[in-house]
Amino acid sequence: MVRTINQEVLVTGHDMDAQVLFVGYNAAYLRAIEGRVPSGSVVVIEEPDIIRKRELGDAAARFDCLDRIIPASYQQSTELLSLGVELSAVRPVAAVVPGLEYAVPAAAALAEKLGLPGATEAAAQALRDKARLREVAGAGGVRNPRWREVFGPEDILDFAGDGPVVVKPANRQASVGVQLLDSVDAATAAQAWERTSTAAEYEQVPDRELTWRFLAEERLRGPEFSVEALVRQGEIIFENITQKTVIEGPYPVELGHLLPAPLDAGPQAALEEASRALVAAVGFQTGILHAEWILTEDGPTLVECAGRCPGDYLIDLIDLAYDTRIRVTLIDLLAGRPVTLPRSAERTSAIRFLAAEPGTVTAVTGVDTAKALPGVRDVEVDVEAGQEVRPWASSWDRAGHVIATGRDAAATRQLVLDADAAIRITTS
Repeated sequence: MVRTINQEVLVTGHDMDAQVLFVGYNAAYLRAIEGRVPSGSVVVIEEPDIIRKRELGDAAARFDCLDRIIPASYQQSTELLSLGVELSAVRPVAAVVPGLEYAVPAAAALAEKLGLPGATEAAAQALRDKARLREVAGAGGVRNPRWREVFGPEDILDFAGDGPVVVKPANRQASVGVQLLDSVDAATAAQAWERTSTAAEYEQVPDRELTWRFLAEERLRGPEFSVEALVRQGEIIFENITQKTVIEGPYPVELGHLLPAPLDAGPQAALEEASRALVAAVGFQTGILHAEWILTEDGPTLVECAGRCPGDYLIDLIDLAYDTRIRVTLIDLLAGRPVTLPRSAERTSAIRFLAAEPGTVTAVTGVDTAKALPGVRDVEVDVEAGQEVRPWASSWDRAGHVIATGRDAAATRQLVLDADAAIRITTS
């Protein structure tokens, strides 16, 4: 049973009658908790347009843990709050979990309304809007790049001068619309504004009109890392540092990840301290954070931070390296249950995303060879003959991935590169 006493949630065992509300449908999350949470204990709240676009009408039949999907607006909307209260009146709610990036503010607001642990609505709003995050983090002493909100190409040109600049949406996801410009003139500023302001994600957003904001930022130089952290009542109780590889060119799409990152004590301590400062600055209370940093000559500088499970299979990589089940642990954390987490990794893990020359796929070979390599844990090719491959402009354009584990960073990096090299996607 769940009782609220002085705003602290106490959970007696795993109440079979309690439900976990997910805001946003995330199939990978549901697969990971299948068989580890009670049958029919999960209810998903999803946008009606997204249910239609992603053909989720029969999704409840795919997972024993999933009771149903309920349509309600949550993206830049508070409609789900009254629904959540109605659901809790019928059946106790143990936890509210943000299933997707665009669900973070709504999930935090609902948890707060129900008296359950969560990010807090104020923290979630800052994490969902990079302009607000810059303001809040900067005020809390976190190092940020120079930045400004932009409303057209003239603002980009005025901010950048003729120097390198990053142009990006403030409140989208998955590198959608993000561009790196080496130099800026009137033509490149106009082109960058057009590409950024018209970036679209058909299956990820509802059809109604939403509000998008845009930033221009100083372009930073240095190696890139992310810090994945579980936080309870404002204190980091587990953290991992991931080394990131990003493709060259105007679109900073991630090519691979390696964790735990092979870092010297100094840079590792600096990233850990920056993460603690970020948690305090944002006022984040309970949940998971995925913060991206560039290690500049001055120290870690914040790129962005998300208040939900990271994508790019990073949770799977953490589970492989640390022998954890982070998605289940997060539910327990958001339900106020005690959790046990390791202090160090048992091994290293890595992912490499598959690329192909743009065009029409004519053949895919080497998959079985890659799967048979030592240390390879997963191989997935997301394209097939007849399908179009586009140049990488966001994470959605990648053609698949390979995952490997090994005894140390150098060995694991080589294993995942060997698996990547074994697969050939031919296009014409």
